[in-house]
Amino acid sequence: MTVASLDQDRQRRLERRLKTRIEDTYSRSSIGGFLYLLGWLPLLLAVNLPQRHPLTCALITIGFLAAATMRKMLRPPDGGFEEQKRWINRYCAVAMISVVLWTLAQLQVLRDAEITPLVKCASLFGTLAFTTMMAHTYTSMLRLAVTGIVLIIVPVAIQLFSDAQMQIPAIALSMYVFYLSLAAVRSRIDYTRRLDLAEAMREQRDSFELLSRTDSLTGLCNRRTFSETLNAQVREAKWLDGAGVALALLDIDHFKMVNDRHGHVIGDEVLKHLARRLESAFSRDGIMVARTGGEEFGLILRDTDEVVATVWMQEFRESLESEPIICAGLTLPITASIGVGSFKAERDRDDDGLYGAVDVALYAAKQQGRNRVVAVSMVAPGSPPRREVISPTS
Repeated sequence: MTVASLDQDRQRRLERRLKTRIEDTYSRSSIGGFLYLLGWLPLLLAVNLPQRHPLTCALITIGFLAAATMRKMLRPPDGGFEEQKRWINRYCAVAMISVVLWTLAQLQVLRDAEITPLVKCASLFGTLAFTTMMAHTYTSMLRLAVTGIVLIIVPVAIQLFSDAQMQIPAIALSMYVFYLSLAAVRSRIDYTRRLDLAEAMREQRDSFELLSRTDSLTGLCNRRTFSETLNAQVREAKWLDGAGVALALLDIDHFKMVNDRHGHVIGDEVLKHLARRLESAFSRDGIMVARTGGEEFGLILRDTDEVVATVWMQEFRESLESEPIICAGLTLPITASIGVGSFKAERDRDDDGLYGAVDVALYAAKQQGRNRVVAVSMVAPGSPPRREVISPTS
């Protein structure tokens, strides 16, 4: 794997993790703004703040409602990496509005001389609840959790220490900060492990999927992928008037003699060399190269007619004939018989029909002396198949 591909793979992982963090953050905390409002309204009624500070209470209430609505409406983006990072900054800013408003509300309660110390201590349960929630809810964004805890705890603790009657709650709140710090870090570690596990499972799944669609010897697409692609391309050709798809089937001539004379190891090397030649010769967009059997290969050529496909395959056949395969110190002259055809709805009906017609053309190439290309249009109508044609989708 090249450095460039490694960088691309690393970037894709970063993008996936960021997207997961964003989705987790939103799903866990999108209604969190309304929880501040629900905590604020009972507190208002309990301490009769609206009677003494009507404007302040009204502004804080409106602020809670606006921040909660904005947070709920700020849905995760569908854009790229940079847009997602900008969304995080916006979401954190909106979430901090609720945090700051709660801090102001708590300070208003603590500074009110008409509220008894017992009631003030009771009001601190809301502060403890929201900071605990931040430590455990925002595990996907540790920066947001820590910032929120600091913005709530520090001003409230300072206010408590300034009141001689609230020294014990101030000390208790300060000690609680250590628990919150450990909880936030622990939650972050657990969350990161879950992300790592999910990424490992994704990579394993992708690896299994790749193996299930790739020929292990040559690295080309396997019969399954070839069959599915041919079926899809033929259906597209039937649906879209004017769309074309050509199919070529290639069979190495006298390949059994290579195995018998030089062994299966050399035979496998011949298959791998031929696979690389096919990939190099047909690297155009819209062409799939697959290994469909022991010494058989298939090519699906999108938006290509029979004439063009025949010309291309003839060029490849001549190149293969003129350049022997060299492996393990051996020079092996290799030739191939090739059948070519393009989909005709009135003749083939579906992908099975096209495959069968091209299979007959391949048989004709072998019957005519091998090392040649035969197109479907060159075969006499009604010619028998070289074998019972196995559906490519079976």
